[in-house]
Formats: sequence, C-alpha cells, structure tokens
Amino acid sequence: MVMSTDARVVDDPVIREEVFAHIADTFGVKIYGYVPNFLGLRNMKWSIETTGGPLFVKCYHPQRYPLNEEGRRLDLERSLSFQNYLYENAQICPGILDLNHRYIHRTESGHYYVIMHHMDGRTFKAGQVETAHMHQIGKSTGKMHNLLSRFTNNGSGWKPSITAMREKWKINLEAALEHPNPNDLVMKAIEKQGNILSALDVTMFDSLEQRWAHWDYWVDNIMIGNNDKIMVVDFDNVKFGYPEIDVSRILLSGALCEGDLRLKAVEAFLAGYREEHKLPLGGLPLAFKLLWCREAHWWLKGDMDDFSVPPKRFAEEMIWLTGMWDELDNHYGGL
Repeated sequence: MVMSTDARVVDDPVIREEVFAHIADTFGVKIYGYVPNFLGLRNMKWSIETTGGPLFVKCYHPQRYPLNEEGRRLDLERSLSFQNYLYENAQICPGILDLNHRYIHRTESGHYYVIMHHMDGRTFKAGQVETAHMHQIGKSTGKMHNLLSRFTNNGSGWKPSITAMREKWKINLEAALEHPNPNDLVMKAIEKQGNILSALDVTMFDSLEQRWAHWDYWVDNIMIGNNDKIMVVDFDNVKFGYPEIDVSRILLSGALCEGDLRLKAVEAFLAGYREEHKLPLGGLPLAFKLLWCREAHWWLKGDMDDFSVPPKRFAEEMIWLTGMWDELDNHYGGL
C-alpha cells in the first residue's frame, strides 16, 4: 500500500495519442488542446478541450487495474455506473460518457480509459478544510450514501477480521524491528496496536448495516468548483461495506490538523450529513474504530519516514487514532 515517488503519474505521449485518436473516432469530437493531470497513482489523466466542450480522461494503469480480467472490469463498470447514477440524481460528481451503456473504453492495443465531464476547481489541503466547506461535504456525503442505500448486494461485503489484522500486525512489527532507523512515533503506535488487537472484539460492529460506500474518501477525491459547489470524484473502488468508513475517513482527512481533530469542523460535517442521511447520535467512535481496523496495518510501518506525502499523512492519521483509541467515546461519543 506504500506509494513511492517513482510510482506516481507520468504522461506517455504514445499512449496519449492512441487514446485521443480513439476518443475522436468513438465520440466524433476533435481534440484541440489538453493539460496532463499528475495527481494520483500511475493512472494517466488529461483535461482535454474538444469541439464537444471540455472533458476529463483517465487511462488506467494495467498494474493497478488489470482490466483484461473480466471480473476486475465488471467491478469497475459497476463502480462507474454508481458514479453516473449519482450524477443523474444529485449532481454531486461528474457525469460519464458511455457507449452502448459501457463506461470503460478500450483502444486497439488494449489501453482502457474512461471519459467524463470536466470540472474546474481544486482539491483541499489535508486537515485544513474550512468549517463551512465541511458542512457542504457532509451534505454531499449524506446524499451519496442515501442514494447508494437503494442498491443491495448478493452476499456480504468487507468485514474486519481479527485473525487477518493480527497476522498483518505481526508482519509489520517484525519488519519494523529489523528497520535500521524506524520512526519512534510509529513504533509506539505499533506496540499499542498489538495491545488493542489482543483485546479487540469485532462483534462491536455487528450493529452496523452494510451498504455501498465510496471507499476511497479523502481530500484528494473531494473538489470544490469555481462556483463553490462540492463535487466527489474517483469512484473507481466503490465497495459493499460500511458507509461509516467514508464518514470517518473524510473527517480525519479534512479535519485532523497538527494532532488535533478540529471539533467545529467535525460538528459541521455531521450536521450537513444528517440533513441528508441518518447517522445515529454517538456513532462516531465506532466509525473511527472501524476505519482503524481497515487501515492501521496498511500505514503503521517502521519505514513510515520513507513514505511519499499521501501515505505519510495516512500514517499520521492512524498514529493519532491509535493513540486516541481509549478516549474516542469520551471525546466524540456525544456527537
């Protein structure tokens, strides 16, 4: 899960020209300008100017998205169909251009891409989302979860496994102990992580209802447009799990600043969310603990200092959450 600097996005002119030619032939538009987007991991992205207006293109990297595998391709198609449904019913995300009800397009040599409406705007800085914007994000998140709750799933989705968490913790601990210069804060967090796991009873989550969720809900995937409207992006990994994961993830990403979870920002988000979707009073500590079960073993690693910026931020969030584990109910149980 660690993202190294050399794994970030590049712009391959050969692939770009092939994708652009395929877009022109498939959608009958002429592309007369483009700007590469270097946010994200490996996938190539471009904002393009066309005779049909501005559009946004994402070309999937085969190592991240092996879309030659039918199962992976169908999963992504389903995720994109959710995005387009949210666009059509709430306009909280960009709409997607389809061809015969297919959202993923393939060039002759096998490059897969998606093309959608372009949005002018910016992302937020981690931990520094203003209170008013947190309220807007809360409303958009509530709308998203309310609409996604209309869909069911055959079988169960992701659930925390105490066996898997303990196994991954042990692997991370052994690697950290062998590291020549491990980060002191993360070593303390790994030690406490083991203590938490030794007593953790995952049946505490049995009261939560499984539904579809965005599943990658952090500040890089929330944009504010030039019209001050909040838009959600990157629906590639929509999963059947717990919407509480989205809530706790964006609260840490947007409101945790210099070791302090900004209470006014949290309250603003929750108020906006509850205008659109239910969230029981006192449910936030459980949401934070559920997120910890999903992510702690990804980011609490002895080589944290070698991480690039996004995963280092995630590690800092998990260090904070681990340290606050025993105080979550006292601090946030009344929200």
